[in-house]
Amino acid sequence: MIRDSPAPTIREIAEEYLLAGLSVIPVNADKRATLKWERYQKALPDFEDCDQLFIQAWGLALISGSVSGGLEVMDFDSHENDIDAIYNRFISDEGVKSILSRYHPPIERSPRGGYHILYRYETGIYEGNRKLANWPSGESMIETRGEGGYTVVYPSPNYTILSGSINSIPTITHDERNYLITLAKTFTPVLHHELICDFPHALPSVLPPALHFDNTDPVSYFNWNCSAYAKKLLEEKGWVKLRTDENECIEFWKRPGKQGNEHSATWGKKHNSLYVFSSSAPPFLNDCYYTPFQILVRLRFHDSYSSAISWIQQKYFDEEIPYIRIGVDYFKKIKKTDRFGLNRAELKPWKIDAIKQDHGKAILDKIAHFDDFTILPDNLNFSPIVNNCYNLYRPFTHKPTPGSWDWTEVLIRHIFGEQYELGLRYLQVLYLHPDRLMPILVMVSRERQTGKTTFVNWLSMIFGDNMAIISPDDLINGFNSTYASSNIIAVEETFIEKAITVEKLKSLATQKFISVNQKFVSQYRMPFFGKIILTSNNEDKFARIDEEEIRFFIRKVSIPSITNHNIEADMVKEIPAFLNYLTTLPPVDFSRDRSGFTPAELSNTSLLDVKKESKSSLYKALVMLFEDMFMNEFRAQDEFYADVKSIKSKFFANDPRIDLPYIRTVLKNEFNLIPVPDSIYFNPFVNDPPKTGRPYLIKKTMLNAENLKSLVDELPF
Repeated sequence: MIRDSPAPTIREIAEEYLLAGLSVIPVNADKRATLKWERYQKALPDFEDCDQLFIQAWGLALISGSVSGGLEVMDFDSHENDIDAIYNRFISDEGVKSILSRYHPPIERSPRGGYHILYRYETGIYEGNRKLANWPSGESMIETRGEGGYTVVYPSPNYTILSGSINSIPTITHDERNYLITLAKTFTPVLHHELICDFPHALPSVLPPALHFDNTDPVSYFNWNCSAYAKKLLEEKGWVKLRTDENECIEFWKRPGKQGNEHSATWGKKHNSLYVFSSSAPPFLNDCYYTPFQILVRLRFHDSYSSAISWIQQKYFDEEIPYIRIGVDYFKKIKKTDRFGLNRAELKPWKIDAIKQDHGKAILDKIAHFDDFTILPDNLNFSPIVNNCYNLYRPFTHKPTPGSWDWTEVLIRHIFGEQYELGLRYLQVLYLHPDRLMPILVMVSRERQTGKTTFVNWLSMIFGDNMAIISPDDLINGFNSTYASSNIIAVEETFIEKAITVEKLKSLATQKFISVNQKFVSQYRMPFFGKIILTSNNEDKFARIDEEEIRFFIRKVSIPSITNHNIEADMVKEIPAFLNYLTTLPPVDFSRDRSGFTPAELSNTSLLDVKKESKSSLYKALVMLFEDMFMNEFRAQDEFYADVKSIKSKFFANDPRIDLPYIRTVLKNEFNLIPVPDSIYFNPFVNDPPKTGRPYLIKKTMLNAENLKSLVDELPF
């Protein structure tokens, strides 16, 4: 039976909006903010404040303007009029349809029947609230919520999302935004008669002529030096260069999907720009010029100018300026080569005074700056900048290539044994779905040199900077930056004695966010996608695992039958071929379990052994003692009653380590027993006097002596 997941709470959705770069505040049923919200016009609320702000909130609202990345909301208000007719006329306009189809902005319905269209627009200065059109009564028909304003949105009661997602609000161009504003004004004909007569049928078509470029800023640098990169982006999107007129230095390009040899655009007609005259070449508009930088913005960064600029600074100015600024903190990018010959990158906090001392104050203006850190794991289509946040996930360095991977197969079969196919699926999810939660993989063996470390090293060769190899002490260390941004966290030679550390592991394997604590850096919060891998020489005692635990994938690893002292070097060469093989496997079915692995698939003898050894010594003693009772005093019975006091006096009267609460806890948590619901008259044991109470019912079937024999083999008493 498939159970529906509970609907997310307002607090959880507020956290999602914060993660999307939106300033969000709680409101009451009168749509009034429940707090002094002016501070959030300048800075986003802290994630840690969400519980207090939204736990009892009626609804929530988004603050528009620069704090939310240029958010603006176009609000259609009925005031008891036919707003549906107005809204339908507006979205039926060909220009509006073109914008909506390209960007898919979120559109929602308000409780009074109005409509909200949410978008961001590209500019450094954002306008405030504007009334665009009025009803004959003078009440507002269409208005914007801009800088300094806020809008109540879903999931506030009776607000409905019609299309798109508020988590993904697109950024439209300044011209496209002006088109929407200008069209909205035409819906008050008396006030805007001239606009009805002269309203354009398309967006402004020609960019102002640019006669000179300054090659010192990122935009000009890209326009002067990176036209080849822009043309490569065009080709990746399906554009084809048909021919070149050498005399006039003009290239002729055909848009994606166009048949024949007729061109749709030219390159070079207006300086170093693409001139598009086709009306069917989204995201480009017809009769417009596009510089290499504008092509980069539209084709790679979904109209985010700030992200494109930061990317240029990072990619092309990296050698000259190996620094970035996150908020108010500066970092230096340190490059290292590991023992496998692979390049690694590390961000280390760097003092601003040291930067100015080494390079002069002028360098600060050239350092790429970002709003915050984030994590967006993707091994196939990496994005270094996400909503002007610096992506701590590192680019994947290997390219899948057909070939053989013989030694890789030897190691995988050795590690996963009879669960080889499950092991391949585990590696497939690591590579193709790095954003998925996964079970904790544990490799155990009493013997040395079994291949556990080789397997961990091989994963490190594949995933590079996105994998961290740490010690158990690092898990309980106050500073977690050594692994907080890692997608794979390997803990070697694990023996976990403290229950709190086990709980920390299980929490890491399922949590969605992590607060990063790093020396000399302000604490920050970001998404967390860590997968945990443990190795241990304690086959069945590396940690205490409850009977109901389903988050562990345990593999007992033996000494390999084939020896290759150069296997790591051989496997490095096979990485591209193995990755290519993973792309050919059938897609992972996540409908059965969000991790791709069901508890039944993960269960094996090694897991059961660890669960047995995780039982307390009192549990093991009681198993033996209860079995003895069924073989002697109650040999003619299949069950008997006993209470905690009787068990204490019968078996542990002289053992001060075992008290009544301890016995009660073991009966409840490890035997899964509860007292009978009503008081009864019973004899605990043969020589005990009868008593009245609520005892536990001990059944012979629950002990299953044959299967539990191993539990008492190593009893200390």
